[in-house]
Amino acid sequence: MGKIVSDNSDGHDYKALPRWKPWAAGVVAFVVAWWFFWFLLVPVGDRYLPLMLGYRLTMIVSNPFVMLAIISVCALTCALVVFQCTNRRVNVAFITALSWLYVIAAVAAIMLKSRGVQGVNFNPGNIIAQLQVSPAVVLFNILVFVPVGIMAYSLHRVGIAYATAAAAIVAMEAGQYAFHLGVCDIDDMMANAIGFTMGYLAMSFWRRKHRVTREGAWYVIGGTPAD
Repeated sequence: MGKIVSDNSDGHDYKALPRWKPWAAGVVAFVVAWWFFWFLLVPVGDRYLPLMLGYRLTMIVSNPFVMLAIISVCALTCALVVFQCTNRRVNVAFITALSWLYVIAAVAAIMLKSRGVQGVNFNPGNIIAQLQVSPAVVLFNILVFVPVGIMAYSLHRVGIAYATAAAAIVAMEAGQYAFHLGVCDIDDMMANAIGFTMGYLAMSFWRRKHRVTREGAWYVIGGTPAD
């Protein structure tokens, strides 16, 4: 059992985690994330990398060793986030840089995956056919906005968070049509909105059970109140 430590800031007692738990959580996160990125990026990459990167860069990235390195770096990053969260100390500079890097990568992936294509789809029923033909693409469109929903919780107001997300989603879809970067697709908007909501609700639920305070270069996470 973990040691009970007093936290007078909110009147609760919190259980201190054993030292091995953050390391165990990080290892598990690395393994799960590695296979997740493998099963998600390989089928999606085969379809969209040539459009996003061009032939020469695609040949480099498609090299098995390069692909393994990219997947491993992504998995290691996820493991580091889980380790820090489980250890209840998250580096401010690290999480800020990671958030901006993710936003840039997500926008690039969405905007460049269908260069040279232009079209419009306002039939939400097409998502059923897309699930049958390319389930990985639908899954990608959902999952890519889950972290965005998590980050948007920092805006503190639900209305502002959803208005910002809606504006960003519509702007990207309109931009794809205007600049011949893809189809302005209501199905993609729905999938993005679902992913955003999943992330926002998950963060909302988590914050109800944890305090987050800043101490210098670190965000310090309060543990779950002891029973």
